[in-house]
Amino acid sequence: MSCNRVLTVILTPALLMGVILSGATPVLAQQAGAPQPLGQYGAPPAPTAPANGANAIGVTPLAPSAMQFAAPPADLTPQAALTGSAFQPIKTQATLCVRPVFVDGDPHTWTQLEQLGRATDGWNAYMIGDYIKAVPYFKRLADIGHPEAQRLMGVVYYFGQGVPQDYLRSLYWFEKAANQGCFGAYSAVASLYRDGKGTSVDLGKAYMWFNVATSRLPDSVERDALIQEREKVAALMTGGQIEAAQKRSLSFLEKPVVPPDPQDLPLDYFPKPQP
Repeated sequence: MSCNRVLTVILTPALLMGVILSGATPVLAQQAGAPQPLGQYGAPPAPTAPANGANAIGVTPLAPSAMQFAAPPADLTPQAALTGSAFQPIKTQATLCVRPVFVDGDPHTWTQLEQLGRATDGWNAYMIGDYIKAVPYFKRLADIGHPEAQRLMGVVYYFGQGVPQDYLRSLYWFEKAANQGCFGAYSAVASLYRDGKGTSVDLGKAYMWFNVATSRLPDSVERDALIQEREKVAALMTGGQIEAAQKRSLSFLEKPVVPPDPQDLPLDYFPKPQP
């Protein structure tokens, strides 16, 4: 991505929200973090609806790079972009999904388990649309607590990619990732509670997760988009309900899973590659 980028049109708030939801620029992400192959010069292809007709979920899921599983987070967009002025993207680590987990001051990472689980093979299969091949790679890592794999399991169940569409299971996996502090899962969980997919409508939980997501971002176009979604939910709530949801979001603490020692897993947990 270029450090200085000039918008040729002025983005009004209404147009901006449409861009965020459609995934029409590489700066603003799409869906619930479901990746799409990138076209020439890194620009995503024209957005298409999922084959099963599902609507996009989430607001600023910040989809990872098409070339890497659990890639570094996308840059954010400064407010200057709304004026059509040249701008520098905002670099941030706030939207990371996978981080080292510290135990008694010692970092534990998912790197070795990603290699043993051949996460890159699963990711590459997903990116070319071979969902049936991709899902088992994600599932094995998700079952032992990998937050990005859990988020991706939420994606595949939401859209019915390689598995039967199942909003209940989608919410289950998104919420597991969100509870670990995976930013890309926050607005997905909020959207499912807001829309009553996989659960009954729960505006309090929807507001809470949008509020958690908002609190993680610096001042940016993406943060404003999340605030707009949160306030749409708030408009349907009473003052007491909003206060209770705010308290829940303020008390939210991430609970990352410590990556297990590979030696503690069954010998055949990660199948060996076929010759």
